[in-house]
Formats: sequence, structure tokens, C-alpha cells
Amino acid sequence: MKAVQIGCGLVGHVIASDLARDYDVVVVDRDAGRLEALKRKLPQIETVRASATSAEELAPILEGADIVTAGVPGERGFEMMKTVIGLGRNLCDISFMAEDFDDLDGLAREKGVTVVPDIGVAPGMSNFLMGRGASLVDDVEEAYIYVGGIPQSPEPPFNYKATWSPLDCIDEFLRPARIVEKGRQVVVEAASGLHLKDFPGVGTLEVFYTDGLRSLAKNIRGKTVAEMTMRWPGHVEQMKLLRSMGLFDKNSRNLGGADVVPLDIAADLLLPMWKMEPERGDRDLTVMRVVVRGYRGEDEITSTWDLCDRFDEASWTSSMGRCTGCTCAIFARAVQKGLVKGRGVIAPELLAGDDDLYAFVMAEQKKRGLVYRETTQIVRDAR
Repeated sequence: MKAVQIGCGLVGHVIASDLARDYDVVVVDRDAGRLEALKRKLPQIETVRASATSAEELAPILEGADIVTAGVPGERGFEMMKTVIGLGRNLCDISFMAEDFDDLDGLAREKGVTVVPDIGVAPGMSNFLMGRGASLVDDVEEAYIYVGGIPQSPEPPFNYKATWSPLDCIDEFLRPARIVEKGRQVVVEAASGLHLKDFPGVGTLEVFYTDGLRSLAKNIRGKTVAEMTMRWPGHVEQMKLLRSMGLFDKNSRNLGGADVVPLDIAADLLLPMWKMEPERGDRDLTVMRVVVRGYRGEDEITSTWDLCDRFDEASWTSSMGRCTGCTCAIFARAVQKGLVKGRGVIAPELLAGDDDLYAFVMAEQKKRGLVYRETTQIVRDAR
């Protein structure tokens, strides 16, 4: 069987490595250096330099592919997805695109392909588990995602290391958050709703609203639906201070006698401080809790999933990379095996009601040491 991975970034190589267990894998990227580094680590994988958005370049590479996976920069995600669909291939994708992937649903149905977008850890497993919780009740009262990639050992002043795109980490403090309140979508200030919350095996973290619901905002019918990001205490105060000083402004300003973009300066200063360096002892954690509370008949049902994953010493892979990449590879297998039914672009939360698929996904996660601890609380005749 043949699998093609488009994109050879930090997560792309994890997807390729996972799929290489039982597929002949081809990895596509424009960066020759990345491809060479992957080839040294996994010599059995074929690598090809090509554009992620060129149908002419991708067509011969995708020929005969049983499944395609992808992780490219968000600004190229939509065009990449459109190109792969146009070539008639099934796709599982982690590219965090700004566009609405549902706009490609008609094309995917026309081509008779299945596309699962946003299928990393968050978005991804967060959607899938929230969808699972919603499928177990008649009415959703509240549904929350708490998620964060954080350093195992926080260091002041920021108590943070970036386990994914550092600029996207800054953007969490700039982009207003869409949440659902009283059954209606509302927009709140980025990083609002700040409070402390305890998480087993980790400790006390601060949580705050971020704009991570994406498709969940329209697909989960609940009175309250929100995503909150986690950080070690103290991080948000530091970021709000920088924001209030205008250091995250994206428009050019004259500062110190020169025209500069404040965000560019802030990024140049922050990113070296946030760099995750395992060779110097840095280790990361991925912490997530998904809670769905609602009613089935007269009974109140609360379903909770907890994940606490750590840097993998054996493969020398970040926890965030494994949690994201392995999830994409697991769903790719599910699509290829026919466990994902239907055609079109299907958000992860819409798949979670299928018992066979749910059992497969959770078993495959566990095989990789990614354990989502599920608990259910039932209060009889509560309504």
C-alpha cells in the first residue's frame, strides 16, 4: 500500500514515520534540507521535491496512493487541499487554514473522496472527543476543551517553550475567540476568561479563551461550547503586558527613528527565548481535558477525557509532535480501511458517533502510548 505525506515539517516527519510501519511512504516538500534529514533518519522512505499546490507536480506522485496525509503552512493549506481533492485522492490533513474547509465539500463529493481536516490533537482529537460526548446525550448543556503544549519545567519570566509555531502562539493573544454562549456564537477578547484550574498529574495551570473551536462552533449544538488554552501560571500576564505596549502590532510604526513592524521585533526577541531544545534538557507536556455535560432522557451525563503525555525519549520526539502526527496517521488508516464512511469534507466531530471508528481510534492511540483516560458520571433523574 502507498501513502503520500505532503509537508516535511516537525509533525510531517512523525506522520511519515508512523505510516512507514505498514505503507510504502513518499514524502513531498520544497525544502531539500528537510527531505535529506528525513531520509537519513528513515532511509526506506522515498522523498520528492515538489509544490504542495501544483496539480501538475503532484499528479504523478499521488498516482496509486491509497491515502494522502498533509501538514503544510496554513496559508497554503486550502489550495493544497483543493489540489489533492481535484486529483481524486482521500486526504487526512493537519494544516491550520484560515479558510472554511467546508467550501470544498461539494468538490470532494463530486470527486467521490473522503477528506478529514483538522485531524491533529487540537484541533483533531479534541473535536473527535467532544463529538463523541455530544453523541451520547440528547441535549448538550456545556462542552469544554482545555488544551496546552507546555514545558515540563517552566522557567521565568514566560514559563513557556513553543512546541508548535511560535508566531501562532503569539496570535492566540491577538485573535478574538469565538465561543458559544446560551446557544449562540459570540466573540470575546483573546485571552479573556482567565482563571486557574487543577489537572491530575500536572498541577495548577491557568486557562483562558482562545479561538480554537473552528468547526465545533457550528457542529456541536450546545448551550455553552468553548476552547480554553492552558499555560503555567504567570504566562498570560506577561503576554498581556506585551500586547498592551503595542509590541504585537502588525502595522508598521516609527520606533527609535526607524519604520518597523512591532510584531517582527517582538518575535525576533521572544522566539529564541521560547525555543524548545531537547539536547539541553528541555522536555514538553501535552495536556488536554475534554468535558461534555448534557441530558439523555431525564439523566444528566458528564463525559470526560484526560490526556497527559510527555516527551518521548525513545524516539526523541516532542509530545506535541507525537500527539498531532500519530492522530493524523491513525485516521489515515481508518479512511483507507473504510472505517470512515461517507464522502466529502467531514469534520472530526461528525465522525465520533460511529462505535467501530471510536474503538479503532482509541485502541490505536493506546498502542502508541497516547492514553486518553475516559470517565463518565451519571446523575439519575436530574432533569
